[in-house]
Amino acid sequence: MLLMARAKNEKSAAIGAAIREARTRRGKVMREVAAHLGIDTAAVGNWETGRNLPSTQNLLSVAEFLQVDAVALGKGRVIFNEEDASSSKLNEAEIVSDPAPFPAGPNDVQILGASVGGEEGDFTFNGQIIGYTRRPPGIAHLNNVFAVHVIGDSMEPRFEPGDMIYCSSRTAVSGDDIVIEMFPEEGETVGKAYIKRLVRRAGGELVCMQYNPPKEVTFNVYALKRVYRVIPLRELVGF
Repeated sequence: MLLMARAKNEKSAAIGAAIREARTRRGKVMREVAAHLGIDTAAVGNWETGRNLPSTQNLLSVAEFLQVDAVALGKGRVIFNEEDASSSKLNEAEIVSDPAPFPAGPNDVQILGASVGGEEGDFTFNGQIIGYTRRPPGIAHLNNVFAVHVIGDSMEPRFEPGDMIYCSSRTAVSGDDIVIEMFPEEGETVGKAYIKRLVRRAGGELVCMQYNPPKEVTFNVYALKRVYRVIPLRELVGF
């Protein structure tokens, strides 16, 4: 049974990576795939991170939407339909950043639950551990690591709703993506949280940026409870 479970995890990771590669090379976002299938964006995110396998029907629909060979996609490979193989519509710039399936590490990284916040792109940690995910090889010996699913679209296209990111307590520097957790406001039990790009620390402010819509955002450092660094893909895979 253990071997079957491992094989399923490896298949999920391979198919998920293939779906992401096909999607990014087509210049699509997860929301468009989800809309075509009539499902939640988070479901597509779960496929791409290898947490779940798409049903046969959904796999066929994804292949049709992205114009790739369905049989190859089901084996974790991407073969574009012949009529589009040389199309300039393929987003070749994305290829270098597509993640390959992570080697199967221990399933010991906590996935923290998060709830949708207000209209400012914020969310809140709900204090629950909703599951565990594989530990990529690049953080095999790193302590104080957790994962969380992205909520909100303020960092698209860098992060999309449903994407799973790994975070650590390592001090962030300018240029790092970060998760900011604020102290609760008066009358609240939990504080707001945000995913942003750290620009600089200036006096009593943390200056950040977001992509959607593009703008600079500042936070009072005395209102910050914690700042977590989002671990970039190159570090997760050990580069």
